Amino acid sequence: MIRGWFSRPADTTSPAAESTAGDAPQSYAQWSQCLDALAKEDNDAACLQQLENGQLEWTAGVAPMLGKRISEEVQRRLQRCSDRLARDLRLGAQETLIVRAVLQGRVQLGFVHRLCQLQVLPAATQQHLQSEILKFAERAQKSLEDTAKADRSGQLATLLRNNPLTGYDRTPASSSPLHTAPPTAASLSPATAAAPRRRNILN
Repeated sequence: MIRGWFSRPADTTSPAAESTAGDAPQSYAQWSQCLDALAKEDNDAACLQQLENGQLEWTAGVAPMLGKRISEEVQRRLQRCSDRLARDLRLGAQETLIVRAVLQGRVQLGFVHRLCQLQVLPAATQQHLQSEILKFAERAQKSLEDTAKADRSGQLATLLRNNPLTGYDRTPASSSPLHTAPPTAASLSPATAAAPRRRNILN
């Protein structure tokens, strides 16, 4: 069920990066351009900042189109989160690598969570999109914990419980969704930090 993603580093000379240098969007055309740039994942932080600062009159003609565009971007990123997690967990043989995959997934979900909180969106739309993220995180967490049952030591299950995907809303707002540093002892829960350094867990 679960897989995930990395994207290429931001290229400040690319058209997508240049497009994020302007003012916050004020019209549907400008919002659409910003969302196009966000979908390229060249400069997520700048794109999101633009969108968070943007304004738009929520008229009957604009509302369905913009709501659909943002919802599609949310769903696309959730799928990429799922893809990346599955790939990393298939490859991971160390507890710390598994934690890294989960923490990176949580940062990604935190980014999508912020995208769902854009002030331009009506409260009902925000709540609907946020509920989609929560359901995704809960399903993914359950799948991870089900997978951990194959580890007879119980250490993987403890590790996953102490570093749940559902903690995405506590991810620092300054975290980059695409470039996260490897976990250190300080970034892991006490139970995780004490785990053995290497185990063959996933087939």
